[in-house]
Amino acid sequence: MASHPFDRYAAFTDLAALKEASSQPLRKCVRVNTLKCSVEAFKNWAEERGWKLTPVPWTAEGFFVERFVGQERSCPTKLAALGRDLRHLLGHFYMQEAASMLPVSLLDPQPGEVVLDLCAAPGSKTTQMAAALTPGSSPASKQGEAVQESGIVLANDMQEKRLRVLNDALQRTGAANVIIVEKVGQWFSRHMTERFDRVLCDAPCTAQGTLRKDPTALNYSSDDGIRKAAGLQFQLLEAAIHATKVGGRIVYSTCTLTPEENEAIIFSVLQRFGDCLEVLDPRKDGRMENGKWKMENAIEDSLKVQKYLQNENNYQLSIINFPFLRIWPQTYDTEGFFCAALRKVKRTKEPERMEIIKRTAQPLLRSRKAELARLFADLYGTDFLTEGDELIERGQQVLLTTHDASALPLPLAEYATGVPYAKNVGNGRYRITNEIVSLRGGMAEKQVMELSEGELSALLAGKDIPCSMALKGDTVLRFRGIAIGLGLAKEGLLLNRLPRWVVKNASVQPGIFAPERPRT
Repeated sequence: MASHPFDRYAAFTDLAALKEASSQPLRKCVRVNTLKCSVEAFKNWAEERGWKLTPVPWTAEGFFVERFVGQERSCPTKLAALGRDLRHLLGHFYMQEAASMLPVSLLDPQPGEVVLDLCAAPGSKTTQMAAALTPGSSPASKQGEAVQESGIVLANDMQEKRLRVLNDALQRTGAANVIIVEKVGQWFSRHMTERFDRVLCDAPCTAQGTLRKDPTALNYSSDDGIRKAAGLQFQLLEAAIHATKVGGRIVYSTCTLTPEENEAIIFSVLQRFGDCLEVLDPRKDGRMENGKWKMENAIEDSLKVQKYLQNENNYQLSIINFPFLRIWPQTYDTEGFFCAALRKVKRTKEPERMEIIKRTAQPLLRSRKAELARLFADLYGTDFLTEGDELIERGQQVLLTTHDASALPLPLAEYATGVPYAKNVGNGRYRITNEIVSLRGGMAEKQVMELSEGELSALLAGKDIPCSMALKGDTVLRFRGIAIGLGLAKEGLLLNRLPRWVVKNASVQPGIFAPERPRT
């Protein structure tokens, strides 16, 4: 009988438990996007629907979600997909596996910092970082308040298709402080040496830990596949280390289980860079519960692997007893994952002179920015701008970004940056976008239509609806304080201008937005 790829882990974990857990579907898990929604508002939304939330131990914005057949009055035998929920479609929460939230939690990005996401697509961790770098975010609960200085995420990937997916995720979540670039990860080692406060290296891997959602995950577990992945991972982590400032933090992570791609990679870079790096202990960051750190088991599981690797390879390190995090699928009922956090304490490479390349999208002239702001302020009672915002122009689009992101010197042209703010529709006319309305529509004081549940259901079904004769032109649509998007008011009729993908995917059963019956 052919061996199972997991059989090689018999010395590290309970094989029967590993195989059983890996055969089970993943629990639904989401992360609240605080750029658009407060955690408290999400909890209230979930309570109305009868959802049971269980906090993710390592991320305050993360929740496992349980829903119950028979809860939704309109559909007693089948629940609509969580991805069709209104707040999800509007970017208020992000479907993200719990273990995937851990790397950013360990990276702990702080407002005002410049952070590199070395392997960013499809964007779950990038959007998580963008929110963490924006203090006082959640305009849904703090409408119109000025936002303090935010940090910057440089999000890198090397595949065009993945970059498009990444950009879509950033625009849906309202992440204006992100610059997308397209380079192989190793490029940053030479061209942006010591330019970043923190770097996340969430490396491509053999992805064994994703078996619960991808039945083909073990197809890449050959010895040759593991060896090739490990070679690339070492190069990427080395680049991440060089790109980090002295005193900065690096987090290395994968969604695979192999020692060769996890603990062994960290051992190798520690040998390579000697006393230039120190391993950070996540138990010292205050994540305590009843006197015991919530993920002590993950450290203990990694120590077993570290001992094995030392016996097999005789690594020349002063200690082999590091607080890395190894998450087996059965430990916390998640995907399999690995994380390690490092601090750079000495220079690893002399920086070279950085050639500055002119950015593709340039800031609007002050006079044009003021003119556009006055236009929208006259129409809506607000220009939808806060302190630190910058408007840049790319083709027919005006994009919202931050001043710091726009001014960041770079040795390459960006692929994309910013959230669509307005579109030039010709003859000097501009139209506000659905993206900015979804992000900051709560700031509007004029030309607003507050929707009833029936009106919202009709719009999400792709229909036009009656409206007040007093409304004329582009109109901000809100439902229970949630900014939905735009409609076009003409002579008592509101023409549907919501994004097609929202209309196509939204759950529109009658009563879906009202509180559900309590569980019995």
